[in-house]
Amino acid sequence: MNLDDRARRAASDIRREVDDHEGASFGQDPFDRFERSLERKTRNQRVAAGLVAIGLIAVSAVVLARAFGTGEELTPATPTLPSGSILYGEWDEQISQASWRVVSTDGVELVDLGWVATCGQWFPDGTRILTSSDADRGPGRPLRPVVIDPAGSVVEVLDGTADPDLELGCGAVTPDGSRIVLEGFNEADPSRNGIYSIRTSDGGDLERLTRGTDCCPHVSPDGTLAAFMRAKPGVQPAGAGAVFVVDLGSGRAMRITPWGSAFIGTSWSPDGTWIAFQRPYGRLYVVHPDGTDLHEVPVELPPGSGGSEPTWSPDGEWLLFVLTRDGASNLYAVRLVGTGLTQITTSEATEMVGPVWRPL
Repeated sequence: MNLDDRARRAASDIRREVDDHEGASFGQDPFDRFERSLERKTRNQRVAAGLVAIGLIAVSAVVLARAFGTGEELTPATPTLPSGSILYGEWDEQISQASWRVVSTDGVELVDLGWVATCGQWFPDGTRILTSSDADRGPGRPLRPVVIDPAGSVVEVLDGTADPDLELGCGAVTPDGSRIVLEGFNEADPSRNGIYSIRTSDGGDLERLTRGTDCCPHVSPDGTLAAFMRAKPGVQPAGAGAVFVVDLGSGRAMRITPWGSAFIGTSWSPDGTWIAFQRPYGRLYVVHPDGTDLHEVPVELPPGSGGSEPTWSPDGEWLLFVLTRDGASNLYAVRLVGTGLTQITTSEATEMVGPVWRPL
């Protein structure tokens, strides 16, 4: 049973929060062994399907203002989102991949990219999209990053790493556009698994950063750090792990959330002061990159629903996320203080993955 399967099963019978918090430190050893198989690429963050109602938090405006460092009295939010476009995938359970689309922030579809893969991410300048070669993966054809344009045309397959035994999956581009920080794995040799870095130009100049059950890195706005999710055996609920931050220069990694507190999917705020992630089950959380001020975004979601895969708006004022309810998923946005909940799409998709707001 792979991590996705365990996470989905856990979602149906575990209804508790994991509150134990071990002390985080740099350079923790030994590194965790990798447990993912091909199905692992389907992303644990999609456990949002079948989410149960989450507990609501009543927090005063003064406390919220202090939590986000504003020091000012909050004013009512308006449900008017900044203009822009959003990349997201509609998941197909039969093939364990997603069909990628771009919509405007008012929910109007701009383009069906015609591209099927497990992940997608805008380049920092918003002119290209980083995705992966899942559909072409096979013997002698390891997983590699692919660059496509906003119309869905293939620009380049980044196969400069001449290592047929190393799969290079999902990741993100550094702010200067020169490198891609991404997950690497080998199903026959788990010691190869971890976070890697390659050149954006051709996929060469492979550099290893971590060792462990590590995936889905997201690079900080200043390009010095990457947040990622790590799993290890015995962590509950099944399929969950912890958020880590790795220094891209030294390769030192630090755990910043408790074990069992996160599903895959992290996102840096534009100013680099917060990391957003999904906590079991269907709860949106933020934390500083040093692990301080961990707390929930106090949004009141519809009964029987849950949120997943939070990501920031380019202006840092909103969190974009997937809301799943009654077997259907749609894109929503909410202000950091929990106000202004706004539905963006009206879709019949059972699962959505990887939403990301196009950079300004």
